[in-house]
Amino acid sequence: MKKIVMATDLSARSDRALDRAVMLACDHGAELTVVHVIDEGLPASFADAQRDTAMGIIREHIHRILMDSGLNIAIEIVFGRAYVDILEVSERLEADLLVLGVHREDAFKDMFRGTTAERVIRAGNTPILLVKDRVNAAYDKIIVGVDFSVYSRRAIEFAVQFSPESAFHLVHAYDIPFKGFLYGPDTGREVTKQHQIEFEVMIDQEMATFVASLDSKAPTLHHAMQEGTVREVIDREVQRLKPGLLVIGTHGRTGVAHALLGSVAEDLLRTPPCDVLAVKAW
Repeated sequence: MKKIVMATDLSARSDRALDRAVMLACDHGAELTVVHVIDEGLPASFADAQRDTAMGIIREHIHRILMDSGLNIAIEIVFGRAYVDILEVSERLEADLLVLGVHREDAFKDMFRGTTAERVIRAGNTPILLVKDRVNAAYDKIIVGVDFSVYSRRAIEFAVQFSPESAFHLVHAYDIPFKGFLYGPDTGREVTKQHQIEFEVMIDQEMATFVASLDSKAPTLHHAMQEGTVREVIDREVQRLKPGLLVIGTHGRTGVAHALLGSVAEDLLRTPPCDVLAVKAW
């Protein structure tokens, strides 16, 4: 990674994201730009005062965490609309990664508009790191949600570049087709058991093929498969492994296709179980 953009709303949640962005910029030798968006509808005098206050808060935080790292950080204060101008800065600078803090909870607004992170992942192409937890060290254990698609492959490739020294755990969730119709008397249960064994063998073979197709230079990849919905399985694995980061690929669909298909990535950005990295592929 050569360029990182971090968007802050000056909250404690954003402070954690800034800490992580600084660590990543130092680790990768990347340029870091911190952006803060001020509502364009504010009166000019109030907006100017808020700009000066925001600049002071950001500089103070940067000075406190940088120490003698030698990292140069640019600051951009923008008047506009949050997700639109965050994307504009990210695209203008050709950022390799956009870092955000967990949003303020507002269930009513989120129901209709989505969080800033959701709206950014819908409209933009830059990978998004949503930082939830306090920063203590580099990510040592990473879960990657896998569905064998190009989206998963892109997510893994980016994650390996993002944190090459980490241990990666590929997790795949699956449902057994027509399982509900197979339950019943003893004979039915035997059919169910055999059906499940055969289906899991097929999934295991698919996982082996997928892993083999990845770059041979990638680190050792652990993998697991569980029956259940994607969110259920991911939540279970996060509880079991306690990773620092969850990585998931997402598609570039919008509009009706997006509404019909839904997005696991957006659900995880709305209620993250840990830090989440969402990577889009088209």
